[in-house]
Amino acid sequence: MYRKLFGSSLLLTTSFFAVADQYNLSLNYEPILMKNGVITTTPAANVDKEWNVDKKSVTQITEGVYRIGGWGIGNIIAVHAPEGWIIVDTGDSVTVAKEQRAALENVLNETLDVQAILYTHSHYVFGSAAWQGEETKVYAHEWMEKHLFADNGVSPLAGNFNARAMIQFGMLHPESGPDAFPNQLGFSLDKLSGEKGYLSPDITFTHNEIETHQIAGTEVIVLPSPTDVTDSVAYYFPEKSLMVTNAINGGSSIFNLYTLRGDRYRDPIRLVDAADLLLEYDFNYHVDIHGGANTTREDALTSIHGFRDSMQLIHDQTIRAISLGKDAQGAAEFVYMPLDIRKDKETYGQVESHVKQVYNGIVGWNGWDVYDINPLRTNEFATMYIDSIGGVEEATKMVQSSNSKQTIEGWQWSLYLTSQLLEVESDNAAIKQLRAEAARALGQRTSSANARGFYISEALLHEGKLSLGELEIENFATLSQMMGAMDKEKLANSPIESNVEYIRYLVDTRKAEGLHSMFNLKMTDSDAVFSIELRNGIIQVGSKLNEGVTVELSHEEWSDVVLGNTQFSKLNSTLVIFDEVLSL
Repeated sequence: MYRKLFGSSLLLTTSFFAVADQYNLSLNYEPILMKNGVITTTPAANVDKEWNVDKKSVTQITEGVYRIGGWGIGNIIAVHAPEGWIIVDTGDSVTVAKEQRAALENVLNETLDVQAILYTHSHYVFGSAAWQGEETKVYAHEWMEKHLFADNGVSPLAGNFNARAMIQFGMLHPESGPDAFPNQLGFSLDKLSGEKGYLSPDITFTHNEIETHQIAGTEVIVLPSPTDVTDSVAYYFPEKSLMVTNAINGGSSIFNLYTLRGDRYRDPIRLVDAADLLLEYDFNYHVDIHGGANTTREDALTSIHGFRDSMQLIHDQTIRAISLGKDAQGAAEFVYMPLDIRKDKETYGQVESHVKQVYNGIVGWNGWDVYDINPLRTNEFATMYIDSIGGVEEATKMVQSSNSKQTIEGWQWSLYLTSQLLEVESDNAAIKQLRAEAARALGQRTSSANARGFYISEALLHEGKLSLGELEIENFATLSQMMGAMDKEKLANSPIESNVEYIRYLVDTRKAEGLHSMFNLKMTDSDAVFSIELRNGIIQVGSKLNEGVTVELSHEEWSDVVLGNTQFSKLNSTLVIFDEVLSL
Protein backbone atom coordinates (compact mmCIF):
# COMPACT_ATOMS: atom_id res chain seq x y z
CA MET A 1 0.00 0.00 0.00
CA TYR A 2 1.49 3.35 -0.94
CA ARG A 3 0.72 6.73 -2.40
CA LYS A 4 2.69 9.48 -4.14
CA LEU A 5 3.33 12.70 -2.21
CA PHE A 6 2.66 15.91 -4.19
CA GLY A 7 3.57 14.20 -7.46
CA SER A 8 7.09 13.37 -6.34
CA SER A 9 8.59 9.92 -6.50
CA LEU A 10 8.68 9.58 -2.71
CA LEU A 11 6.78 6.45 -1.68
CA LEU A 12 5.33 6.26 1.82
CA THR A 13 4.50 2.76 2.99
CA THR A 14 2.37 1.87 5.98
CA SER A 15 5.39 0.22 7.61
CA PHE A 16 7.14 3.61 7.57
CA PHE A 17 4.44 4.81 9.98
CA ALA A 18 4.85 1.79 12.23
CA VAL A 19 3.16 2.23 15.61
CA ALA A 20 5.06 1.07 18.69
CA ASP A 21 3.46 -1.57 20.86
CA GLN A 22 5.42 -0.65 23.99
CA TYR A 23 3.37 2.31 25.19
CA ASN A 24 3.07 2.30 29.00
CA LEU A 25 5.25 -0.81 29.18
CA SER A 26 6.23 0.16 32.75
CA LEU A 27 2.55 -0.25 33.75
CA ASN A 28 2.32 -3.72 32.23
CA TYR A 29 2.83 -5.68 35.47
CA GLU A 30 0.66 -7.53 37.92
CA PRO A 31 1.21 -6.44 41.52
CA ILE A 32 3.02 -8.71 43.97
CA LEU A 33 3.15 -8.73 47.78
CA MET A 34 6.65 -8.42 49.20
CA LYS A 35 7.64 -10.05 52.49
CA ASN A 36 7.54 -6.66 54.22
CA GLY A 37 3.94 -6.08 53.12
CA VAL A 38 4.65 -3.69 50.23
CA ILE A 39 2.49 -4.11 47.13
CA THR A 40 4.53 -3.45 44.00
CA THR A 41 5.88 -5.07 40.83
CA THR A 42 8.63 -7.64 40.35
CA PRO A 43 11.13 -5.23 38.71
CA ALA A 44 10.61 -2.70 41.51
CA ALA A 45 11.05 -5.41 44.14
CA ASN A 46 14.37 -6.45 42.57
CA VAL A 47 15.92 -2.97 42.25
CA ASP A 48 18.10 -3.11 45.36
CA LYS A 49 19.65 -6.41 44.28
CA GLU A 50 20.11 -5.22 40.69
CA TRP A 51 21.78 -1.99 41.87
CA ASN A 52 23.85 -3.95 44.42
CA VAL A 53 22.53 -1.88 47.34
CA ASP A 54 20.49 -4.62 49.02
CA LYS A 55 22.94 -4.67 51.90
CA LYS A 56 25.52 -2.32 53.36
CA SER A 57 28.96 -3.38 52.21
CA VAL A 58 32.53 -2.32 51.54
CA THR A 59 33.81 -4.08 48.42
CA GLN A 60 37.38 -4.12 47.14
CA ILE A 61 37.37 -3.44 43.40
CA THR A 62 41.12 -3.69 42.87
CA GLU A 63 44.23 -2.97 44.91
CA GLY A 64 43.57 0.23 46.88
CA VAL A 65 40.07 0.87 45.46
CA TYR A 66 36.85 0.30 47.44
CA ARG A 67 33.15 0.78 46.73
CA ILE A 68 31.05 1.66 49.79
CA GLY A 69 27.42 0.86 48.98
CA GLY A 70 24.04 0.04 50.46
CA TRP A 71 23.46 3.21 52.48
CA GLY A 72 21.11 4.48 49.78
CA ILE A 73 21.46 4.61 46.00
CA GLY A 74 24.66 6.66 46.01
CA ASN A 75 28.00 4.87 46.22
CA ILE A 76 31.12 6.26 47.85
CA ILE A 77 34.42 5.37 46.18
CA ALA A 78 37.66 5.32 48.17
CA VAL A 79 41.03 5.30 46.38
CA HIS A 80 44.35 4.81 48.16
CA ALA A 81 47.07 7.10 46.81
CA PRO A 82 50.76 7.45 47.80
CA GLU A 83 50.06 10.40 50.11
CA GLY A 84 46.76 9.23 51.59
CA TRP A 85 43.16 8.47 50.68
CA ILE A 86 40.92 10.07 48.06
CA ILE A 87 37.15 9.95 48.66
CA VAL A 88 34.83 10.41 45.68
CA ASP A 89 31.47 11.84 46.78
CA THR A 90 30.28 11.90 50.39
CA GLY A 91 26.59 11.05 50.37
CA ASP A 92 23.50 12.53 51.99
CA SER A 93 24.46 13.39 55.56
CA VAL A 94 27.19 13.40 58.18
CA THR A 95 25.44 10.61 60.11
CA VAL A 96 25.55 8.25 57.14
CA ALA A 97 29.09 9.28 56.19
CA LYS A 98 30.34 8.47 59.68
CA GLU A 99 28.92 4.95 59.34
CA GLN A 100 30.50 4.56 55.92
CA ARG A 101 33.87 5.75 57.11
CA ALA A 102 33.74 3.41 60.12
CA ALA A 103 32.85 0.48 57.85
CA LEU A 104 35.80 1.19 55.54
CA GLU A 105 38.23 1.65 58.43
CA ASN A 106 37.01 -1.62 59.93
CA VAL A 107 37.78 -3.46 56.68
CA LEU A 108 41.20 -1.81 56.40
CA ASN A 109 41.92 -2.03 60.12
CA GLU A 110 43.37 1.47 60.06
CA THR A 111 42.38 5.09 60.56
CA LEU A 112 42.08 6.90 57.25
CA ASP A 113 44.20 9.90 56.33
CA VAL A 114 41.92 11.60 53.80
CA GLN A 115 43.94 13.90 51.59
CA ALA A 116 41.23 14.77 49.08
CA ILE A 117 37.47 14.77 48.53
CA LEU A 118 36.34 14.75 44.90
CA TYR A 119 32.75 15.65 44.03
CA THR A 120 31.35 14.15 40.84
CA HIS A 121 28.40 16.59 40.97
CA SER A 122 26.14 18.53 43.33
CA HIS A 123 23.86 15.73 44.58
CA TYR A 124 26.06 13.77 47.00
CA VAL A 125 28.13 16.31 48.90
CA PHE A 126 26.63 16.49 52.39
CA GLY A 127 28.75 13.99 54.35
CA SER A 128 32.09 15.68 53.67
CA ALA A 129 32.74 16.85 57.23
CA ALA A 130 32.89 13.19 58.36
CA TRP A 131 35.81 12.54 55.99
CA GLN A 132 37.69 15.81 56.54
CA GLY A 133 41.21 15.77 57.91
CA GLU A 134 43.63 18.58 58.70
CA GLU A 135 45.02 18.67 55.15
CA THR A 136 41.97 17.56 53.14
CA LYS A 137 41.45 19.43 49.88
CA VAL A 138 38.07 19.46 48.13
CA TYR A 139 37.75 19.35 44.33
CA ALA A 140 34.70 20.07 42.14
CA HIS A 141 33.41 21.56 38.89
CA GLU A 142 33.38 25.36 38.89
CA TRP A 143 29.55 25.43 38.61
CA MET A 144 28.88 22.80 41.26
CA GLU A 145 28.28 25.13 44.20
CA LYS A 146 26.14 27.51 42.14
CA HIS A 147 23.86 24.63 41.18
CA LEU A 148 23.82 23.32 44.75
CA PHE A 149 22.58 26.64 46.13
CA ALA A 150 20.08 27.06 43.27
CA ASP A 151 18.38 23.80 44.27
CA ASN A 152 18.73 23.92 48.04
CA GLY A 153 19.69 27.40 49.21
CA VAL A 154 18.04 30.81 49.03
CA SER A 155 16.29 30.26 45.73
CA PRO A 156 12.71 30.64 44.48
CA LEU A 157 13.10 27.12 43.02
CA ALA A 158 14.11 25.42 46.27
CA GLY A 159 10.56 24.93 47.60
CA ASN A 160 9.25 23.40 44.40
CA PHE A 161 12.37 21.29 43.93
CA ASN A 162 12.27 19.88 47.47
CA ALA A 163 8.49 19.37 47.57
CA ARG A 164 8.48 17.45 44.30
CA ALA A 165 11.50 15.44 45.46
CA MET A 166 9.58 14.48 48.62
CA ILE A 167 6.66 13.33 46.47
CA GLN A 168 8.73 11.41 43.93
CA PHE A 169 10.97 9.68 46.46
CA GLY A 170 8.10 8.79 48.80
CA MET A 171 9.56 10.68 51.75
CA LEU A 172 6.10 11.11 53.29
CA HIS A 173 4.96 7.55 52.66
CA PRO A 174 4.51 5.10 55.56
CA GLU A 175 7.59 3.09 56.47
CA SER A 176 5.73 -0.23 56.30
CA GLY A 177 2.65 -1.74 54.72
CA PRO A 178 1.31 -1.66 51.13
CA ASP A 179 2.18 2.01 50.47
CA ALA A 180 5.79 1.85 51.71
CA PHE A 181 8.50 2.23 49.11
CA PRO A 182 9.70 -1.12 47.73
CA ASN A 183 13.36 -0.19 47.25
CA GLN A 184 16.09 2.33 48.00
CA LEU A 185 14.87 4.61 45.20
CA GLY A 186 12.55 5.81 47.94
CA PHE A 187 14.15 8.04 50.57
CA SER A 188 13.47 8.87 54.18
CA LEU A 189 13.11 12.46 55.40
CA ASP A 190 16.72 12.22 56.57
CA LYS A 191 17.65 12.90 52.94
CA LEU A 192 16.53 16.50 53.56
CA SER A 193 16.70 16.87 57.33
CA GLY A 194 19.84 14.90 58.20
CA GLU A 195 22.88 16.78 59.51
CA LYS A 196 24.68 18.39 56.59
CA GLY A 197 28.46 18.59 56.47
CA TYR A 198 29.04 20.14 53.05
CA LEU A 199 32.50 21.58 52.38
CA SER A 200 33.07 24.15 49.65
CA PRO A 201 35.66 23.22 47.01
CA ASP A 202 39.23 24.44 47.35
CA ILE A 203 40.09 23.60 43.73
CA THR A 204 37.62 23.84 40.84
CA PHE A 205 37.67 22.48 37.30
CA THR A 206 36.95 24.60 34.24
CA HIS A 207 33.73 23.72 32.47
CA ASN A 208 34.11 21.48 29.43
CA GLU A 209 37.88 21.14 29.83
CA ILE A 210 39.92 17.96 30.30
CA GLU A 211 42.31 18.58 33.18
CA THR A 212 45.11 16.56 34.75
CA HIS A 213 45.78 16.97 38.48
CA GLN A 214 48.23 15.45 40.91
CA ILE A 215 46.06 14.58 43.89
CA ALA A 216 47.46 12.91 46.99
CA GLY A 217 50.49 11.86 44.94
CA THR A 218 48.62 10.20 42.08
CA GLU A 219 47.55 11.36 38.63
CA VAL A 220 43.84 12.08 38.22
CA ILE A 221 42.40 13.05 34.84
CA VAL A 222 39.18 15.04 35.15
CA LEU A 223 36.76 14.54 32.26
CA PRO A 224 33.75 16.71 31.41
CA SER A 225 30.76 14.45 31.98
CA PRO A 226 27.53 16.50 32.02
CA THR A 227 24.97 13.78 32.67
CA ASP A 228 22.00 14.61 34.93
CA VAL A 229 23.58 17.99 35.76
CA THR A 230 26.08 20.13 33.86
CA ASP A 231 28.41 20.37 36.87
CA SER A 232 29.13 16.64 36.61
CA VAL A 233 32.64 15.26 35.97
CA ALA A 234 34.24 11.82 35.72
CA TYR A 235 37.58 10.86 37.25
CA TYR A 236 40.14 8.63 35.56
CA PHE A 237 42.91 7.12 37.72
CA PRO A 238 45.49 5.75 35.23
CA GLU A 239 47.63 4.08 37.91
CA LYS A 240 44.59 2.11 39.10
CA SER A 241 43.14 1.54 35.60
CA LEU A 242 39.98 2.97 37.17
CA MET A 243 37.18 5.15 35.79
CA VAL A 244 34.74 6.73 38.25
CA THR A 245 31.54 8.22 36.78
CA ASN A 246 28.23 9.78 37.69
CA ALA A 247 25.13 8.12 36.21
CA ILE A 248 26.86 6.36 33.30
CA ASN A 249 26.03 2.77 34.15
CA GLY A 250 23.67 1.03 31.77
CA GLY A 251 23.42 -2.36 33.36
CA SER A 252 20.11 -2.67 35.19
CA SER A 253 18.12 0.53 34.70
CA ILE A 254 17.53 3.06 31.92
CA PHE A 255 19.05 6.39 32.90
CA ASN A 256 16.49 8.82 34.29
CA LEU A 257 16.66 11.24 31.37
CA TYR A 258 13.59 13.07 32.66
CA THR A 259 12.78 13.01 36.34
CA LEU A 260 9.13 13.61 37.27
CA ARG A 261 10.16 15.93 40.09
CA GLY A 262 11.40 18.29 37.38
CA ASP A 263 14.91 19.49 36.58
CA ARG A 264 16.85 21.44 34.02
CA TYR A 265 16.80 19.95 30.53
CA ARG A 266 18.93 16.83 30.21
CA ASP A 267 20.03 16.70 26.58
CA PRO A 268 20.57 13.03 25.67
CA ILE A 269 23.30 13.92 23.17
CA ARG A 270 25.43 15.51 25.86
CA LEU A 271 25.17 12.17 27.69
CA VAL A 272 26.15 10.30 24.54
CA ASP A 273 29.17 12.61 24.14
CA ALA A 274 30.13 12.09 27.79
CA ALA A 275 30.06 8.31 27.33
CA ASP A 276 32.07 8.50 24.10
CA LEU A 277 34.74 10.54 25.87
CA LEU A 278 35.08 7.85 28.55
CA LEU A 279 35.48 5.19 25.88
CA GLU A 280 38.58 6.95 24.54
CA TYR A 281 40.44 5.90 27.72
CA ASP A 282 41.90 2.53 28.64
CA PHE A 283 40.58 1.20 31.96
CA ASN A 284 39.74 -2.18 33.41
CA TYR A 285 37.58 -1.06 36.34
CA HIS A 286 34.51 1.15 36.23
CA VAL A 287 32.64 2.31 39.32
CA ASP A 288 29.66 4.60 39.00
CA ILE A 289 28.02 6.61 41.75
CA HIS A 290 24.97 4.44 41.08
CA GLY A 291 24.71 0.68 40.66
CA GLY A 292 27.17 -2.14 40.92
CA ALA A 293 30.82 -1.96 39.88
CA ASN A 294 32.10 -3.27 36.55
CA THR A 295 35.26 -5.19 37.38
CA THR A 296 36.38 -6.21 33.87
CA ARG A 297 36.91 -4.09 30.80
CA GLU A 298 34.34 -6.15 28.91
CA ASP A 299 31.69 -5.48 31.57
CA ALA A 300 32.58 -1.79 31.64
CA LEU A 301 32.30 -1.41 27.88
CA THR A 302 29.01 -3.31 27.79
CA SER A 303 27.57 -1.11 30.51
CA ILE A 304 28.73 2.20 29.02
CA HIS A 305 27.62 1.22 25.52
CA GLY A 306 24.23 0.21 26.90
CA PHE A 307 23.89 3.60 28.57
CA ARG A 308 24.95 5.71 25.59
CA ASP A 309 23.01 3.69 23.03
CA SER A 310 19.75 3.95 24.98
CA MET A 311 20.19 7.73 25.17
CA GLN A 312 20.93 8.01 21.44
CA LEU A 313 17.95 5.80 20.61
CA ILE A 314 15.53 7.97 22.61
CA HIS A 315 16.95 11.11 20.98
CA ASP A 316 17.02 9.78 17.42
CA GLN A 317 13.63 8.11 17.55
CA THR A 318 12.01 11.21 19.04
CA ILE A 319 13.38 13.23 16.13
CA ARG A 320 12.12 10.51 13.78
CA ALA A 321 8.68 10.86 15.36
CA ILE A 322 8.82 14.65 14.90
CA SER A 323 9.76 14.16 11.25
CA LEU A 324 6.66 11.97 10.85
CA GLY A 325 4.49 14.81 12.12
CA LYS A 326 3.83 13.55 15.63
CA ASP A 327 3.33 15.73 18.69
CA ALA A 328 4.85 14.97 22.11
CA GLN A 329 2.17 12.46 23.11
CA GLY A 330 2.29 10.85 19.68
CA ALA A 331 6.07 10.53 19.95
CA ALA A 332 5.73 8.91 23.39
CA GLU A 333 3.35 6.35 21.91
CA PHE A 334 5.58 5.79 18.89
CA VAL A 335 9.13 5.24 20.19
CA TYR A 336 10.17 1.60 20.31
CA MET A 337 13.27 0.17 22.02
CA PRO A 338 14.68 -3.35 21.65
CA LEU A 339 13.16 -5.34 24.48
CA ASP A 340 16.52 -6.44 25.89
CA ILE A 341 17.39 -2.81 26.72
CA ARG A 342 13.91 -1.77 27.89
CA LYS A 343 11.95 -4.63 29.44
CA ASP A 344 12.13 -4.61 33.26
CA LYS A 345 14.59 -1.67 33.12
CA GLU A 346 12.16 1.22 33.61
CA THR A 347 12.72 1.00 37.34
CA TYR A 348 13.62 4.66 37.88
CA GLY A 349 11.88 6.73 35.19
CA GLN A 350 9.86 5.68 32.17
CA VAL A 351 10.58 6.01 28.46
CA GLU A 352 7.40 7.96 27.65
CA SER A 353 8.48 10.73 30.03
CA HIS A 354 11.96 10.82 28.49
CA VAL A 355 10.56 11.11 24.96
CA LYS A 356 8.26 14.00 25.88
CA GLN A 357 11.17 15.80 27.52
CA VAL A 358 13.31 15.46 24.39
CA TYR A 359 10.39 16.63 22.23
CA ASN A 360 9.98 19.70 24.43
CA GLY A 361 13.69 20.39 24.40
CA ILE A 362 13.80 20.31 20.60
CA VAL A 363 10.56 21.94 19.41
CA GLY A 364 8.81 23.17 22.56
CA TRP A 365 5.40 22.41 24.04
CA ASN A 366 3.13 23.14 21.08
CA GLY A 367 1.93 20.22 18.99
CA TRP A 368 -0.66 20.21 16.21
CA ASP A 369 -3.85 20.87 18.17
CA VAL A 370 -4.61 24.57 17.79
CA TYR A 371 -6.85 24.37 20.86
CA ASP A 372 -3.68 24.23 22.96
CA ILE A 373 -2.55 27.65 21.73
CA ASN A 374 -5.19 29.47 23.79
CA PRO A 375 -6.99 26.88 25.88
CA LEU A 376 -9.74 27.59 28.37
CA ARG A 377 -8.69 28.34 31.91
CA THR A 378 -8.37 25.11 33.88
CA ASN A 379 -11.47 25.68 35.99
CA GLU A 380 -13.53 26.85 33.02
CA PHE A 381 -12.63 23.73 31.05
CA ALA A 382 -13.43 21.44 33.98
CA THR A 383 -16.81 23.09 34.57
CA MET A 384 -17.81 22.94 30.90
CA TYR A 385 -16.53 19.37 30.51
CA ILE A 386 -18.37 18.04 33.57
CA ASP A 387 -21.55 19.82 32.46
CA SER A 388 -21.23 18.26 28.99
CA ILE A 389 -21.29 14.72 30.40
CA GLY A 390 -24.26 15.27 32.68
CA GLY A 391 -22.90 17.04 35.73
CA VAL A 392 -21.03 16.00 38.86
CA GLU A 393 -23.35 13.13 39.77
CA GLU A 394 -23.14 11.47 36.35
CA ALA A 395 -19.38 12.03 36.11
CA THR A 396 -18.92 10.45 39.55
CA LYS A 397 -20.85 7.39 38.40
CA MET A 398 -18.48 7.16 35.42
CA VAL A 399 -15.48 7.16 37.78
CA GLN A 400 -17.03 4.44 39.90
CA SER A 401 -17.63 2.39 36.77
CA SER A 402 -14.07 2.96 35.53
CA ASN A 403 -12.55 1.91 38.84
CA SER A 404 -14.71 -1.21 38.95
CA LYS A 405 -13.21 -2.41 35.65
CA GLN A 406 -9.93 -3.05 37.49
CA THR A 407 -7.90 -2.23 34.37
CA ILE A 408 -5.04 0.16 33.64
CA GLU A 409 -7.21 2.06 31.18
CA GLY A 410 -10.06 2.25 33.68
CA TRP A 411 -7.88 3.75 36.41
CA GLN A 412 -6.26 6.14 33.93
CA TRP A 413 -9.71 7.39 32.87
CA SER A 414 -10.72 7.75 36.52
CA LEU A 415 -7.74 10.00 37.17
CA TYR A 416 -8.67 12.21 34.22
CA LEU A 417 -12.29 12.51 35.27
CA THR A 418 -11.48 13.17 38.92
CA SER A 419 -9.01 15.88 37.86
CA GLN A 420 -11.96 17.73 36.30
CA LEU A 421 -14.36 16.92 39.12
CA LEU A 422 -12.03 18.26 41.82
CA GLU A 423 -11.70 21.51 39.87
CA VAL A 424 -15.48 21.83 40.19
CA GLU A 425 -15.90 20.46 43.73
CA SER A 426 -12.52 20.54 45.43
CA ASP A 427 -13.77 19.26 48.80
CA ASN A 428 -15.87 16.33 47.55
CA ALA A 429 -14.74 13.47 49.80
CA ALA A 430 -16.27 10.73 47.64
CA ILE A 431 -14.43 11.94 44.54
CA LYS A 432 -11.17 12.20 46.48
CA GLN A 433 -11.52 8.58 47.62
CA LEU A 434 -12.23 7.38 44.09
CA ARG A 435 -9.16 9.27 42.86
CA ALA A 436 -7.06 7.75 45.64
CA GLU A 437 -8.17 4.25 44.62
CA ALA A 438 -7.19 4.83 40.99
CA ALA A 439 -3.85 6.44 41.82
CA ARG A 440 -2.89 3.67 44.25
CA ALA A 441 -3.81 0.96 41.76
CA LEU A 442 -1.49 2.45 39.15
CA GLY A 443 1.24 3.01 41.74
CA GLN A 444 1.12 -0.65 42.69
CA ARG A 445 1.45 -1.71 39.05
CA THR A 446 4.29 0.47 37.79
CA SER A 447 7.93 -0.57 37.69
CA SER A 448 8.97 3.11 37.75
CA ALA A 449 10.02 4.54 41.10
CA ASN A 450 9.32 8.07 39.82
CA ALA A 451 5.76 7.17 38.88
CA ARG A 452 5.09 5.19 42.06
CA GLY A 453 6.21 8.11 44.20
CA PHE A 454 3.70 10.43 42.55
CA TYR A 455 0.83 7.91 42.37
CA ILE A 456 1.05 6.77 46.00
CA SER A 457 1.59 10.35 47.24
CA GLU A 458 -1.56 11.36 45.35
CA ALA A 459 -3.54 8.56 46.98
CA LEU A 460 -2.34 9.44 50.48
CA LEU A 461 -3.03 13.14 49.86
CA HIS A 462 -6.70 12.60 49.03
CA GLU A 463 -7.15 10.20 51.93
CA GLY A 464 -5.80 12.82 54.34
CA LYS A 465 -2.83 10.60 55.20
CA LEU A 466 0.00 12.78 53.90
CA SER A 467 1.69 14.80 56.62
CA LEU A 468 4.96 16.50 57.45
CA GLY A 469 5.50 16.07 61.15
CA GLU A 470 2.25 17.14 62.84
CA LEU A 471 1.06 19.15 59.83
CA GLU A 472 -1.34 17.49 57.40
CA ILE A 473 -0.61 18.29 53.75
CA GLU A 474 -3.84 19.48 52.10
CA ASN A 475 -2.33 20.18 48.67
CA PHE A 476 1.05 20.05 46.99
CA ALA A 477 1.20 23.81 46.35
CA THR A 478 1.18 24.37 50.12
CA LEU A 479 3.95 21.81 50.55
CA SER A 480 6.04 23.65 47.95
CA GLN A 481 5.57 26.95 49.76
CA MET A 482 6.46 25.33 53.09
CA MET A 483 9.66 23.84 51.72
CA GLY A 484 10.64 27.14 50.09
CA ALA A 485 9.95 29.36 53.11
CA MET A 486 12.85 31.60 54.06
CA ASP A 487 14.29 31.80 57.56
CA LYS A 488 17.28 33.43 59.21
CA GLU A 489 19.38 30.26 59.11
CA LYS A 490 18.98 29.81 55.36
CA LEU A 491 19.79 33.43 54.71
CA ALA A 492 22.78 33.40 57.06
CA ASN A 493 24.26 30.35 55.32
CA SER A 494 23.69 31.67 51.80
CA PRO A 495 26.01 34.01 49.86
CA ILE A 496 24.85 37.62 50.11
CA GLU A 497 24.62 37.72 46.30
CA SER A 498 21.89 35.06 46.38
CA ASN A 499 20.02 36.84 49.15
CA VAL A 500 19.94 40.10 47.21
CA GLU A 501 18.99 38.47 43.90
CA TYR A 502 16.10 36.70 45.69
CA ILE A 503 13.95 39.86 45.74
CA ARG A 504 13.74 39.73 41.91
CA TYR A 505 11.27 36.87 42.30
CA LEU A 506 9.06 38.62 44.85
CA VAL A 507 7.77 41.41 42.59
CA ASP A 508 3.99 41.61 42.24
CA THR A 509 3.81 43.01 38.71
CA ARG A 510 0.18 44.13 39.14
CA LYS A 511 1.24 46.44 41.95
CA ALA A 512 4.50 47.45 40.25
CA GLU A 513 2.93 48.52 36.97
CA GLY A 514 4.07 52.03 36.04
CA LEU A 515 6.37 52.41 39.07
CA HIS A 516 10.07 53.22 39.07
CA SER A 517 12.53 53.43 41.95
CA MET A 518 16.18 52.69 42.67
CA PHE A 519 18.75 52.54 45.45
CA ASN A 520 22.18 51.14 46.24
CA LEU A 521 23.01 48.56 48.89
CA LYS A 522 26.42 48.56 50.51
CA MET A 523 27.31 45.71 52.87
CA THR A 524 29.03 46.73 56.09
CA ASP A 525 30.53 43.29 56.76
CA SER A 526 31.96 42.65 53.27
CA ASP A 527 33.09 44.50 50.16
CA ALA A 528 29.86 43.69 48.31
CA VAL A 529 27.95 46.57 46.70
CA PHE A 530 24.70 46.25 44.75
CA SER A 531 22.57 48.57 42.66
CA ILE A 532 18.85 47.76 42.80
CA GLU A 533 16.38 49.26 40.33
CA LEU A 534 12.64 48.69 39.91
CA ARG A 535 11.26 49.37 36.44
CA ASN A 536 8.87 47.77 33.94
CA GLY A 537 7.69 45.28 36.54
CA ILE A 538 11.16 43.83 37.20
CA ILE A 539 14.01 44.40 39.61
CA GLN A 540 17.49 44.56 38.13
CA VAL A 541 20.37 43.85 40.48
CA GLY A 542 23.77 45.11 39.36
CA SER A 543 27.15 46.20 40.67
CA LYS A 544 27.42 49.67 39.09
CA LEU A 545 26.04 52.32 41.43
CA ASN A 546 22.90 54.12 40.29
CA GLU A 547 21.52 57.58 41.10
CA GLY A 548 19.44 56.46 44.08
CA VAL A 549 20.18 56.67 47.78
CA THR A 550 22.75 54.33 49.32
CA VAL A 551 21.76 52.10 52.21
CA GLU A 552 24.40 50.42 54.39
CA LEU A 553 23.46 47.10 56.00
CA SER A 554 25.09 43.96 57.35
CA HIS A 555 24.28 40.51 55.96
CA GLU A 556 22.06 39.88 59.00
CA GLU A 557 20.27 43.22 58.66
CA TRP A 558 19.53 42.52 54.99
CA SER A 559 18.10 39.15 56.05
CA ASP A 560 15.56 41.00 58.20
CA VAL A 561 14.54 43.00 55.12
CA VAL A 562 14.07 39.84 53.02
CA LEU A 563 12.03 38.24 55.83
CA GLY A 564 9.78 41.29 56.02
CA ASN A 565 10.89 42.12 59.56
CA THR A 566 12.30 45.48 58.44
CA GLN A 567 10.43 47.65 55.96
CA PHE A 568 12.28 49.39 53.13
CA SER A 569 10.69 52.68 54.19
CA LYS A 570 12.47 52.35 57.55
CA LEU A 571 15.77 52.22 55.68
CA ASN A 572 14.91 55.35 53.72
CA SER A 573 11.53 57.01 53.24
CA THR A 574 12.05 57.17 49.45
CA LEU A 575 11.99 53.36 49.27
CA VAL A 576 8.36 52.91 50.33
CA ILE A 577 7.53 51.69 46.80
CA PHE A 578 9.50 48.49 47.47
CA ASP A 579 7.25 47.76 50.46
CA GLU A 580 4.24 48.10 48.17
CA VAL A 581 5.39 45.87 45.30
CA LEU A 582 7.31 43.06 47.01
CA SER A 583 5.56 40.03 48.49
CA LEU A 584 7.78 39.60 51.53
